[in-house]
Amino acid sequence: MADYSRQLVNDFLVEGGKIERVEFHEPSELRGVTEKVAINATGYGARALWKDESIVPVRGQIAWLIPQPEVNYGVSYKGVNVIGRRDGIVVQDVGKGDMEGYKDDSEAPDRAAAESSMRVVAELYGRMHWAARGQ
Repeated sequence: MADYSRQLVNDFLVEGGKIERVEFHEPSELRGVTEKVAINATGYGARALWKDESIVPVRGQIAWLIPQPEVNYGVSYKGVNVIGRRDGIVVQDVGKGDMEGYKDDSEAPDRAAAESSMRVVAELYGRMHWAARGQ
């Protein structure tokens, strides 16, 4: 998906499009937008902008590994998911249940959580290595 997004953005820019990041604090500020087309990508920020308390943050910590074309599979082990994608390998601890991160609006990276997930993956792949050697 990241490759496709990058291609769309590139095509847009080549055709004269312009990307401008704008921060709005009140819906009335939208009246000042003069462009014919605007893309609304407020995400979680819509909660504050529109005073919509029904929008609830859900935090999750992922670790990214470099892309490896030969990794075209996913693995779930001890609550950690590993998913190979064209733009990298995603590693995420999902073992604490669906409510993990519910109402947590922190955007700060959690290195300890990422490293913990990586230790689980290292243990799994270490076991696979030894099994393949017959030991």
